[in-house]
Amino acid sequence: MKLTRLFDRRTTEDQGPVRCLDASGLTRPFDPPRLVMAVCIIAAGAAAIIGGMLAAHTIDQVLHGEERAAATVEENIARDVSYDIPSMQDCIALDDASILARFQEAGFTTYDLTGEGDSGIDVMKLPSDVSLADAGIALAAGINSLDAVSASKYLVGSWRFTAERVEGTVMRVRYSDMQAADANQAIQAALQSQGWMDNPAVSVTNEGQDEVGNTYKEGSLQTASGTYTWRISACALSDVYEIAGLPPTAQYVGIKIEA
Repeated sequence: MKLTRLFDRRTTEDQGPVRCLDASGLTRPFDPPRLVMAVCIIAAGAAAIIGGMLAAHTIDQVLHGEERAAATVEENIARDVSYDIPSMQDCIALDDASILARFQEAGFTTYDLTGEGDSGIDVMKLPSDVSLADAGIALAAGINSLDAVSASKYLVGSWRFTAERVEGTVMRVRYSDMQAADANQAIQAALQSQGWMDNPAVSVTNEGQDEVGNTYKEGSLQTASGTYTWRISACALSDVYEIAGLPPTAQYVGIKIEA
């Protein structure tokens, strides 16, 4: 279109010819191409569907997220994984290298927590159904950083073993018992794991609650290699880890033996 067609020629009596813009082109109806309209309609429909899905997901998370998390925690706790808690009376007679070799022969996946320059042993045995790489990522920020679903996944079937040889020999294994009804039941399960239930070589010299509220039993153990003292204690898991959503009866258990 030539520029001159945008103007029409008019005259006035006192000023002569005047050029005015011709706005007739702007009053024509705007009809975009059909392809553009189709694309716009499809895009609007897709945006509406995606928005609806996101809204539904958000609402579902708010209304049912906690229920699903609780169900997953229950499944994790009930899954078929074994703790395989080591026999403390066997370990006390071994040196550090032999203990680690025994863990390896048993097929345990362990996570080394021993600090640089530290003496002794500090290892965490992982559940049999998790990988070392996944556990390393999950546990990098500490157990307290886990939510209930992750905690029930990585704590059930795991334990932490430490050995110190500074003043005598002291060995400990600590773990979470999420199926125990109370501290006494957790202690009974720990005694059974060591073969110390109704064992004539095992004597109980004291039991009850200590000064910080832990329920405990302690005594002595007679073996061919010598006499050792032992102690099993339990407290609420919530006293150790601030993780909401775990069973309120879950216990933190420690087994100690020393020579």
